Amino acid sequence: MARRLRLGVALGGGGARGFAHLGVLIALERGGIPVDVVTGTSLGAAMGAARALAMDLPRLARVLGCLDLNALLQVSSGTMREIQRAIGRGVIEYVRGPTWRDPDRESPSTTRMRDLFSLLTGGRTFADAVLPFAAIAADLETGEQVILREGSLGEAIAASTAVPGVFPPVSHDGRYLIDGGILDKIPVDVAIDLGAEAVVAVDTGAPLTREVHTSFDALLQSERITSRRLTALQLDLAAEQLGGRLLVIRPPIGWMTMFEFAQLPQAVAAGETAAREKLDEISDMLHRRRRISPRWSPRRTPPRHEP
Repeated sequence: MARRLRLGVALGGGGARGFAHLGVLIALERGGIPVDVVTGTSLGAAMGAARALAMDLPRLARVLGCLDLNALLQVSSGTMREIQRAIGRGVIEYVRGPTWRDPDRESPSTTRMRDLFSLLTGGRTFADAVLPFAAIAADLETGEQVILREGSLGEAIAASTAVPGVFPPVSHDGRYLIDGGILDKIPVDVAIDLGAEAVVAVDTGAPLTREVHTSFDALLQSERITSRRLTALQLDLAAEQLGGRLLVIRPPIGWMTMFEFAQLPQAVAAGETAAREKLDEISDMLHRRRRISPRWSPRRTPPRHEP
């Protein structure tokens, strides 16, 4: 029997929509699909870490469903309300200066994120992972992609999920890191670098909306347009490099907003259903023998692997 291909799973962001990743991972596990490599951006990094640690994923879904994540992270469930709060924080920082740049202090928001993700990962490190795993962040000051593969998982996930304006940048090894989705919407490229020969990519990005009534709505819509275009370009490049061995799963959760954490059970269920429908395609893809092309990236500066 021919050797199967090494399967990578690349998980994107999307805020609360990212909990659909957990459902996808549960479906792959229940469907007997072997996973060899995991990469994640933003909340995808948190869910990917759980899979890389071989955690009980259905149990994790139940535990998360019992938590008031909006209260724990002190974010509003409404996107507009959270944007208003971000503007207010920005005004205060303009007057008083940003606390996150003080080397002797850590923002309470950063502490909450770090503590939550350290708790969810049991305080473990990348060395405890049973699968190759990478969390993706971005350097706020240089714009470089930062691939986190060593050290505390909780700290890496906190950096990868630091949505600008909502959570302050995370200080790490002399750099200020923010949400990796700014650069790498779904880190298929990193999964390939870690040895994946076929990849399942999970896209939980924000859909376009026709409810554009104000200038602010237009600003948000323009960001979504840019994000969707970048995602499409990155997936096209990855598919070419993989010789077509790329399968994209898009759970139908566009109705969820970024901070609707109370909708976690629905997101998990949607991800599980969407992945279950693709199990046969994934299995077939793992036995498709084609050459992987050399990686090409439009980045002007190479990614930096961080401890």
